[in-house]
Amino acid sequence: MFRRNFLLSCAGVLGTTTLARAASIELRLLGDVSSSGGVMLTDDDLLALPQVSFDTETIWTAGVKTFSGPSVAAVLAFAGAGPGDLRLEAVNGYSVNMARSMVGANAPIIANRIDGAPFARRQKGPLWIMFPFSSDEAFRTEITYTASVWQLNQITVLAA
Repeated sequence: MFRRNFLLSCAGVLGTTTLARAASIELRLLGDVSSSGGVMLTDDDLLALPQVSFDTETIWTAGVKTFSGPSVAAVLAFAGAGPGDLRLEAVNGYSVNMARSMVGANAPIIANRIDGAPFARRQKGPLWIMFPFSSDEAFRTEITYTASVWQLNQITVLAA
């Protein structure tokens, strides 16, 4: 009896820890945005924005997956971003500039769900710049693959 209660108690703590990590997702927007100190968005903030969802294959995942989250355009509009290009940065220090001309109304998105569920760093999460690669050959280029930053944690809007 003691062992079973102990295991259930441990499972409850681990479950709470996982939920706490999911709730601590943060995306910083810096540079040419409405607030001089930048804008910080949580997972709840991202979920409150209009959501875009599409099914696509990627070069990093097996099979077709459903990616969903707000469009980059919607996030930039929410942050009051200027018209400049974007510097995308990941948790591991990877960064790349993305031309603003790559930002359309519905693509790319900041995926915070794969197949309807949040995903962890080990799965390239919790935030991933995602394009609908399967929908158009124009998305299957080295430029879009390079801009598909996983473990995204910061976007800097550069001066135009």
